Amino acid sequence: MKPRIGVAFAVVSLLAAGCSAKPKVSVPPEDAESLDGPPFLADLRDQCRNSTGNDRSFNELKDYVSTELPKCFMAHVNLEQLKTDTSKLEERDKKQLFEKICEQINESVTCLTPVKAKLKPCLDEEDVKIMEQVVATIPEALSMACTNSGALLQKFTEPAYRSCAMELPPMIEECTSDLPDSMDKLPFSQYSEKQCGEIYSMRDCFSRRITECGATGYMDFFILFYRKLLALTPCK
Repeated sequence: MKPRIGVAFAVVSLLAAGCSAKPKVSVPPEDAESLDGPPFLADLRDQCRNSTGNDRSFNELKDYVSTELPKCFMAHVNLEQLKTDTSKLEERDKKQLFEKICEQINESVTCLTPVKAKLKPCLDEEDVKIMEQVVATIPEALSMACTNSGALLQKFTEPAYRSCAMELPPMIEECTSDLPDSMDKLPFSQYSEKQCGEIYSMRDCFSRRITECGATGYMDFFILFYRKLLALTPCK
């Protein structure tokens, strides 16, 4: 089982992937085991099994994230706008375009409400606190993406960023794989210097891997969520 902080970043990646994916045909729960997916989903499945005694909650969550979440996101956000060649726009028109896109993205946050509800059966009290912190940080992340006329948001349409986005799930798996199992049930508030050191190593791994894939803008988002989660621990 992946330690709590690893699962937290896995959930962030899962939400990002869900919002950027095309809706899939709904998959029957009995077939969910055969779905391709990043390794961290196995950890989430195990956590749901341990909490509920079956796969029902996990299957409902995965089905929503792979089908309904993308539909909901696209119902709020006109993705065709992101394909606009902004280099041909006047600065005023560019600003208006991304203000409109950002307004739509902010409205799409409502799509996460069912995710929270479907995750809760899989979580204990400590995990619920972490989930609430992650979800509460999303508006701040959107605000970051939309500053300077959506400068960071524009970067996400670049080939390097689209390519790097595909590497995020295995990147999370790689950078959290060395976190010791002993951190699994340890509340954030009880982290010692040893656990803090493990988190710092995870952070350094993300920094290195994101730099390697050439999309350093993702690091801004990682650091934002990282600092919010770190605030739940004694780590500095």
